[in-house]
Formats: sequence, structure tokens, C-alpha cells
Amino acid sequence: MPTRGRINIVTLGAVTLLVLGSAGCLATRKYVQNQAIEPMNGKIQTEDKKIDKVDAKTAELDQHITDVDRQAEQGYSNATAKAQAADQHAQQANSAAQGAQNTANQGVTMATRAQHDIENIDNYQQVKTESVLFGFNRSDLSTDDEQQLASLTSTLSSLKHYAIEVEGFTDTVGPKQYNLHLSERRADTVVRYLTENDHIPLVKIHVLGLGEDQPVADNHTRDGRKQNRRVDIRIMAPEMSGQQSQAGANQSSSSSLPATQ
Repeated sequence: MPTRGRINIVTLGAVTLLVLGSAGCLATRKYVQNQAIEPMNGKIQTEDKKIDKVDAKTAELDQHITDVDRQAEQGYSNATAKAQAADQHAQQANSAAQGAQNTANQGVTMATRAQHDIENIDNYQQVKTESVLFGFNRSDLSTDDEQQLASLTSTLSSLKHYAIEVEGFTDTVGPKQYNLHLSERRADTVVRYLTENDHIPLVKIHVLGLGEDQPVADNHTRDGRKQNRRVDIRIMAPEMSGQQSQAGANQSSSSSLPATQ
């Protein structure tokens, strides 16, 4: 604005000089004032008002642009914050989905094991076996026999489901019917020890006396008859998920037993 004012004064002076020069200095000062300067001042004021309006409009536009820039920056900031929040939610959703997938996989594994256990619940396999030998016409247990049975039943601590087969036998000396009853007494002695000393539930024990049947050695020799005066104890268990590794280990140890057992 000050610059524009100085330009107007210079312009006014120049116009005055031109008017005075053109009139041949015949016009009076009052005439110049009324006829040239005043109208020129009016025009200048009019132009100044127009310029002021343009300046005001320019200032208004500048303010509008500033407001638009501020809104744009705020909008960008809001959009960035929303994008970050959306990314965080996406990561959380991905973690939740991964967790759900892991849970589903575990469920499938457990279902598969359960199905396997159901299918094999009656598929009993031999886990371990022992044979207790008896003296001639005897059905009592020695201290060594009891230790042998205690070692056998220690296997049961790792098994949830099992059954125990107890079978009594004799050699061929004596009447067959007597030997049958003797084999039953021998088997009953083993069962009594298992239930009273090792606290094995009777419902898990299957007992049978077979007398002279199923000899494991030649009854015509002294040593053969000794091997036939026996009670065979077999631990049986189904092939189930929680018992497979232990059953396999026990089966490996039982495979080293003498062939007569």
C-alpha cells in the first residue's frame, strides 16, 4: 500500500505538469485543481478501492488455502492412524487365526489318537511274561519266586489298561486228574500273592489250571519235568497311545527271557 500511494502522487504530479504545460500556463491554479486533479484523485481512489478488494480477496484465498492445507494434513494424519490401527487389528486377527489353527490341529491329533485307542481297545498284546517254577508236588512260593513276581508287576505302574493271564501246569508224574487240581492250586497261589501283596485287582486276572497239557520240555527227563512244573504269568495290554512306548520297551526286555517261558 505505501508503494502504491507514492506511485499515485508521482502520477498526479506528472499529470498536473502536463495539464499546466498544455494550457500554456494560462489556467489558474484553481482551474487545474477543479478540472484535473480532483477528477484524477477520484479515479485513483476508485482504483485503490478495487485494489483493496483484490487484496482482500487474495488474503481470503490465502486463508482458504491455508485451511485446506491444514485439513489435508489432519486428514492424512487421521488416515495414517487408521491404517496403523487396521494393520494392528490384522496382525491380531492373524495371530488369533494361527492359534485357532493350532488348536484345530491338536484336536485332530487327539481325535486320531482316540479313534486309534477305540479301534485297539480289545486288541491285547503281550507286554511281559514270567514263569515261576515249583518243586515236585508243591504249590507254595519261595522268596525268590515272590521277588520274581514283584519285578513282573512293577511293569503295571505305566499301564492304564491291562490284563494278567495266570496258567498253572504240572509234569506227567501222577494221575492226570490230580495233576489238574495241582496246577489249579499253583495258579491260585500266584493269584493270591498278586492280589494280597501287589494289590492287583482280581477283576484284571484270568486264571486257569491246565494240568499236564502244553509241556514246554520233555517229561522223560528230570530237567524237562522241572520246567513243566510251572505257572506262566503274562501281562497283556491293548496298543494305546499312552502305552505304546512303554509296552515296546517291556516287550524288548521280555524277548530276552529263556525260550522255555
